[in-house]
Amino acid sequence: MRSSTTENDMAKVEGLNLRGSRYYVRVLIPDDLKAAFGKHRVNLSLGTSDRREATLLATLKRAEWLADFQAKRSELNPSLVGAITPDMAALLAARVRAYVLADDDRVRADLPLLAEMVHIRRELAKRDANPLIIPQWEPSEPRVDDLTGATEEEREELSGVNAYLDGKAAVALAGRNLAAVLPLVQAEAAKLGVVFDAKTPGAREALLLALNAYRTGLRGVTLRDAGEVVATPVVSATVSPKLKARTLRDVFDQWKVSGSKRRSDDSIAAYDRALRQFEGQHHGVNLEAINRELGNAYRTWLRGQSSISSKTQRDRITALKSLLKFAAIELEWIPKHPWMGLDIETITEDPRRAWEDEELATLFAAPLHASYVLPKARNAGREAAYWLPLLGLFTGARLGELCQLRTADVQNVKGIDVLVVTDDGEDQKVKTEAGRRSVPIHSELIRLGFLRYVETIRASESDALWPSLPLREGKPSDYFGRWFREHRTPLGLKPTFHYFRHTVRPLMRRAGFSESTQDKITGHETKGSIGSTVYDHWTLKELQSAVEAIQYPTLRLCVVTPSGLTD
Repeated sequence: MRSSTTENDMAKVEGLNLRGSRYYVRVLIPDDLKAAFGKHRVNLSLGTSDRREATLLATLKRAEWLADFQAKRSELNPSLVGAITPDMAALLAARVRAYVLADDDRVRADLPLLAEMVHIRRELAKRDANPLIIPQWEPSEPRVDDLTGATEEEREELSGVNAYLDGKAAVALAGRNLAAVLPLVQAEAAKLGVVFDAKTPGAREALLLALNAYRTGLRGVTLRDAGEVVATPVVSATVSPKLKARTLRDVFDQWKVSGSKRRSDDSIAAYDRALRQFEGQHHGVNLEAINRELGNAYRTWLRGQSSISSKTQRDRITALKSLLKFAAIELEWIPKHPWMGLDIETITEDPRRAWEDEELATLFAAPLHASYVLPKARNAGREAAYWLPLLGLFTGARLGELCQLRTADVQNVKGIDVLVVTDDGEDQKVKTEAGRRSVPIHSELIRLGFLRYVETIRASESDALWPSLPLREGKPSDYFGRWFREHRTPLGLKPTFHYFRHTVRPLMRRAGFSESTQDKITGHETKGSIGSTVYDHWTLKELQSAVEAIQYPTLRLCVVTPSGLTD
């Protein structure tokens, strides 16, 4: 039994495969790193035919490559540090010294390179003796590694180059030429996922430390030339969280999974859009560098984007403010909220209004309602495409409320047919407390065949009133809303589905019904005194009278029958 379990465990090692008698492990390169690595996968030899040993080696190899992926991501997307701390400066200096010694290891092990260095030196000497000679840069006989190592001539050539580099480093250190080591230190910092420039606080001190380390490394190289043992140190390939500067993206990652309630997918997507837009202007900026001045500059930039509505501008900056507040209060990563009170005033670019008679005539004269030609697009939901606009027209209900209706939500209460808008069902929700309501079904909807449609769906034993309509989790109206936009745009119609809410209210108002009654029908929070919101009650008869006041005398609609449409 134990042997079987071990075999099953080994089978779980991802990418382990057998080629001939040898085991290999296949590692897939993530999509975002394929360009950096120049390939989409690697198949690494494990050098063994024993499955147990291969399982262990494969696990270790995969771990190494996954660490390399993380390091490469940090290198490709470095974070701007607000300051280089002494600890970070020490780490960078250690990496510079390790780099110098590791590069020397590489050169000493590359015998063809050493042979080429000697060959080039010889050719240059020939040219010095005869300027007209044409140098032969390729060695006539490639150097083969026969385990004897470098020749005496190759060792002398390498020693001369190292002495020259050491001398240059000595001169740079004596004159404190920090610019000489800046590119190397920046390259090592990028490998750790951070970037800085010469003006970054602490940069001068870090560069001086690194210059010392560079000279120390080259001194070690020259000692190797004399036969001394100088080990190449192993230095961390990552910055610890304490050293690495945090960004607003780090805050976002914490915010997504924190809080007493689960963040909705829409909220996460909205915050991500706001953050990506900010990163487009201030990529990798250190969290501590996000001050009031930067906030004001970003707000000015946002307000200058004519393609972004003022509401969206305000939403974007509000999302960023929420993240900064979360960083200051919940995470305590920064001492205070730097953008508190920073806001953008919104203006109404597209004021909602009622559908005009001509627009309604155009909408309902299209083949969908004039000839009951149901659309083939999946987002339309077949019969839903026909009935949802009509329900919006005669109820003023929100699109999301209508999309999530079940057959059980169409009821007859005390002789009155009603739509029950509720959040009782699974995945059903209402926008506010006032959204829970019963809305009498308009007589025109009954005349058009809505109740017959409901009975047909009930007979099919479907719980959903629109069985063909896909509903997006958390936002049931999303897919249909997109289709409705695609449906009305070719007709030259600008009003959205939400405009139906603004269409029914004036009709009820002109018929003498109060604003609170209109709110009761449309599920709107009533503004006013406690008496109007708590102690007022409406009977279904009263609400039915208000609903029947929604009339469109110029609109000609057809009746749905089992055989099609009739006038």
